[in-house]
Amino acid sequence: MRAPVRKAYVIRFFQLVTAKQLAEAERELQRIKEKIERTEWNHGYYRALQGMLLTRRNNNDQYSFFASLDQNDKHVFQNARRDFQERSESRLYADYDRGYFSAWAEYMRVLMKMQKTAMLTSITKATPAAVQASQPQQAASAASIANPTSQTSLANWQEKQTPTKNIEPLL
Repeated sequence: MRAPVRKAYVIRFFQLVTAKQLAEAERELQRIKEKIERTEWNHGYYRALQGMLLTRRNNNDQYSFFASLDQNDKHVFQNARRDFQERSESRLYADYDRGYFSAWAEYMRVLMKMQKTAMLTSITKATPAAVQASQPQQAASAASIANPTSQTSLANWQEKQTPTKNIEPLL
């Protein structure tokens, strides 16, 4: 696969566009433009990047591809990436088009990685302190059940566990 410029510039551009940091994304796009070779494939790739930036800037376009993306569904990204990848590799398309589709396939790949990273980050943010804070309450409840003469007896514990509202049975 032909890379128009160093992937780091392009990945940074994708991250900035996704975060809607459009001024910085525009500067990154300018760097990419300065370093890109002048070929049809690269021209299509660059135009796709430019279109992504313009679409994000014009936020009210309900028909844009961005509007149809469900950020929480990884299958949407996988299917879109597969489609763009197939088009970028097809000899039925001109070099310009294959470059264009390659940019979109790469963007879908980056979005999937960003989604996975965000998921892992949210899982690891359940800090041990939060887990430890809930453990003393669980330990106290367990101790009161095991030892009814402790400060909180079994009856008090059961009273805390029952709902406060009287629920009428449905017949």
